[in-house]
Amino acid sequence: MNFTVKPELKILYPGAHFGSLTTNNLQNMKKNSDLETTKRSLEQKIRETYPDPANDPTISDYNLYYAKWSKIYPIAFQIKSIKTGRNFPNVSTYVDAMFLSELENRILTSGHDRDAIQGTLTYDLAEDGEEYVKLNGKKQTLVKNDVVLRDNEGILGSILFGPAARTSITNETANPLYFAWCPIGINMENIQHHLGTILEYLKIVYGEIQSEQLIYKLHGVCLRARIYTKLMIFDHYNVTNGTKK
Repeated sequence: MNFTVKPELKILYPGAHFGSLTTNNLQNMKKNSDLETTKRSLEQKIRETYPDPANDPTISDYNLYYAKWSKIYPIAFQIKSIKTGRNFPNVSTYVDAMFLSELENRILTSGHDRDAIQGTLTYDLAEDGEEYVKLNGKKQTLVKNDVVLRDNEGILGSILFGPAARTSITNETANPLYFAWCPIGINMENIQHHLGTILEYLKIVYGEIQSEQLIYKLHGVCLRARIYTKLMIFDHYNVTNGTKK
């Protein structure tokens, strides 16, 4: 699903990259035994091989962003909780595949119901006082210059405060849509790998999946297609037949 990035965001966060993974015609499930087995394996891997979050370069990149508001990247707390013996939660197959990938790669991710999105999608900067309703049903007031994603109806989520309830994944979602949010430091190859990780976890449940990946970067253009997964890497230039104009 296409999205754009506002020029003001490019100026304030020149190293920002964003990616999306679109999947089609799936059926959300409460639980899958093979995915549960995968959770146990990743928990063990995190406990035995992952560095302390304070020494993790990906988490450190995100903390550069969160520190502007005296906050810490929440994935750091989640990694610590796994390391101290807690298990991955069970929400649904759509959400669990995303959360597994999020902790495996430490890349901030949001999941949405594509059919709930209205109009065009744009990454933008928040203004002081803007509001939206979070997953917990509570109204959240945004802070100036936090990165947000908008459609024609309003906010879909922000980096500091998470996704909106309006477009969240539900039991009835048939077309889940995932976004990777990388305002500082994370390179395009890592985002591509991360979106591929989500897809691989979904394949554990659903088998082969029709999907599309889009990655936004500031410079250079590449277009590549696969039979089941189409990958597009684009920037703010016009693209025709995979060439830059």
